[in-house]
Amino acid sequence: MMQFGNKDSHGLSWLIIGLLVWWSGLAGRDLYLAPVLVGILIMAYNILRNNSFNNIFANSETIMSWATRRTLLWLLFFHGIVLTATAVFKLYSFQWNIWDVGIYSDIIFNTSKGKFYSSYNLTHNWGDHFTPSMSFLSIFYWFYPSSNWMTLSKVLALIVSPLMIWKICDNVFAEKKHVYYVGIALSMFWLFFYAPIVNSSYFAFHPSSLAAPAILYSFLCLQKKEWWKMTLVFIFLIGLKEHLASVLIGFGLYMILNTQQKKGGFIFVILGISAIVVIMWVIMPFYRNYAPAWTTGNIENISLFNDVLGKSIYLAKLLIPFGFLPIIYWKYGIIAGPAIGVNLLATDKNLYSTSFHYDDLTAPLLFISAILCLNRIIASDFINKYGKKRLFHGLALFWLAFVFALLPASPMRILWKSIPSSMDLQILSELKKFDSMSEGKRIAVQSNIGPLFQREKLQWYLQNEGQPCGMVSHIYSIRSIPVEYVVLVPQLGHYGISDMNLCLKDLSINAQASKVSGFDHLVVYKRINNIKPIN
Repeated sequence: MMQFGNKDSHGLSWLIIGLLVWWSGLAGRDLYLAPVLVGILIMAYNILRNNSFNNIFANSETIMSWATRRTLLWLLFFHGIVLTATAVFKLYSFQWNIWDVGIYSDIIFNTSKGKFYSSYNLTHNWGDHFTPSMSFLSIFYWFYPSSNWMTLSKVLALIVSPLMIWKICDNVFAEKKHVYYVGIALSMFWLFFYAPIVNSSYFAFHPSSLAAPAILYSFLCLQKKEWWKMTLVFIFLIGLKEHLASVLIGFGLYMILNTQQKKGGFIFVILGISAIVVIMWVIMPFYRNYAPAWTTGNIENISLFNDVLGKSIYLAKLLIPFGFLPIIYWKYGIIAGPAIGVNLLATDKNLYSTSFHYDDLTAPLLFISAILCLNRIIASDFINKYGKKRLFHGLALFWLAFVFALLPASPMRILWKSIPSSMDLQILSELKKFDSMSEGKRIAVQSNIGPLFQREKLQWYLQNEGQPCGMVSHIYSIRSIPVEYVVLVPQLGHYGISDMNLCLKDLSINAQASKVSGFDHLVVYKRINNIKPIN
């Protein structure tokens, strides 16, 4: 059992209380900051009194008493249960959307039928993003088609990653105690404290969600010089999404600057750049019939100098938890440079907000660089030289305060919010009824209910500005097609429909639409006249 054993460690006790309040998710979103502030002030006072680092922050024996592999495994097991329950609950409480869970589940469903096709976009799915590597998930859709397979695969990827982090630490650090210290600390950051990856775990599925363990494993292959395994992992990564080739560039630059395999590094850089060029300028345009890109992640939507302040804040959020070590030891930090650069080139603020899934690549690469940086610091005897100085204590406390201020929402808070309500269960029952009665028909659905449908003739019901809602589905600005059913749930979120009341009014007076009775929560309209099949 952990014992801090002296009055000077009372500040740390308050920090632990703050963490427990944060983790429980039962109080206000930022209530945990109250005990944290008390703890920070007590620790600052003790620093001014020139107390020792161990007395203020806890000693090494205390940390070693719980920093074990068994502790990590229990953390992973429990956290995995929480994330799994959250992912399943979110589907049935309508917190997933067509973009991205519905779109990718539809692609995998069609792949299980032997078609590389997006029903929502009515085109080959590689026209939007290059994602052949996620096709393996279609195997599970053979048994039972459900969006849960995707979100659970993401949970598995997140939970496996700390084991890879620990293994990298084991290969890097000479002493076991450093493996324990850094391994457990970085695992805690990965699971709970580092907002970019934690927020990604809360967000909807994206193919890049599966990348983290593959990236970490590829670094293990680099450490062991297992080049063929490393190459196969890189091929898998590139097939998850076009911009993952930036990982090859980062690894190549790292090899050039830090290893004897400089020729191999140049090869990886060239292959990474070539892969991005070929996929984004040749393959993807071909599969969308050379039409303009319709999502913000494509080549037409890049600008380095757009929103410089926002991008600077993004960099700070990425690097503050690591104490800017990847910048100080830039030869190690370079491994994450190209992946970060991809986000900085974007014009969409979501890509550099740390609030969505866009740091699926940057996070594992920064964790790798942090391990290398910490090993360099330990090897340089920096701690023994400066660890007893008051300035070092103050900087450590300043960093700790920033880490607490940047904490994401706790896993338990997200879990409580994801539990389906009684109304959600009633809506699910009505959706099952509608799915049965509309089998084989082309339907257009509201964003929040899209992930619950698994069928080929499936469209996203969007409201185009300046046009009345009707028995058609608008696919971005590409085309509009007629549908046989429109199903809406006004009580739920309706991303893509800016004015639900106006849309319902338009449908009620549409000469081609007839309202279907028998539903309390669903609003279902059926096309009166038949439509021609769409290939």
